[in-house]
Amino acid sequence: MIDLVETYRLHLTTLNYAAGTIRNHRLILRSFAAWLAAKGITDSAAVTKDTIRDWQTHLFEEINTRGHPNSVAVQNNKLNAVKSFCRFLCDEGYLVSDPAKSIAYAREPSRLPRSIMSQAEIKKLLKTPDTTSALGYRDRTILEVFYSAGIRREELLNLLLTDVDYDEGFLRINAGKGKKDRVVPLGRIACRYCENYCTAVRPLLIRNPADTHLFLSLKGTRLSKSMVWEIVKRYARKAHMQKTISPHTFRHTCATLMLRNKANIRHIQELLGHACLTSTQVYTRVSITDLKEVYAKCHPREKDKD
Repeated sequence: MIDLVETYRLHLTTLNYAAGTIRNHRLILRSFAAWLAAKGITDSAAVTKDTIRDWQTHLFEEINTRGHPNSVAVQNNKLNAVKSFCRFLCDEGYLVSDPAKSIAYAREPSRLPRSIMSQAEIKKLLKTPDTTSALGYRDRTILEVFYSAGIRREELLNLLLTDVDYDEGFLRINAGKGKKDRVVPLGRIACRYCENYCTAVRPLLIRNPADTHLFLSLKGTRLSKSMVWEIVKRYARKAHMQKTISPHTFRHTCATLMLRNKANIRHIQELLGHACLTSTQVYTRVSITDLKEVYAKCHPREKDKD
């Protein structure tokens, strides 16, 4: 089974899947293989539909390293890796039929994004960095780009100097989720901060002139995921934010506030880089401005004086 997992890993690599996706699938499948071995199953031909169902039950009952049961999303993610693996084994002739084909995913609860900031909160947070210092100005620029473009943390880390068009107000996103490129608008204020940062601040951080990443650390290297996380957390604490703020909170806030200002949901989909409109439609349930206006006009109690 382990050999087959490595064969599948090479298959995903050949298909140009993202490195993170390949790594995640490999870890899940090695765990699946170990679970099978514990049950005395070492031959892929011995894996049946009931075996996959037992694995699904195991995922439901499993306690993770944090001492909690797996979330439904985690259960489905792990099942998805196994289903894809079984489909590959069937297509390549290692299995006569696909034992996981008819296995249904667990129903995921429909949840709304948490910790969406108001306009007043986001303005307060943006003003927190000390822009008189090099790192403070860099951090303010990072926050402005997050809020203006609604991009993911990984997308921000991959930005290059040539990806920012100050004159036209555009930002090129390279190899976003699903390795898809896209171009998104970058607001006037964010453009100004980016231009000033590149002109006066970034040269102070450069150690390797060949490194063209937009945002650099104090050591002159590309920022890491944890560094960006800490930047956002630090300024959220300084701004005394009562909500849990993360880099992704800016993305949720950008989309929600644009919808409240009557932006078309299709435009929001393009901005966020969602492959499916369903992913974007969650924000229509967060933004209740229209519903509240109709409620105020139409609910009989709203017309009563007492």
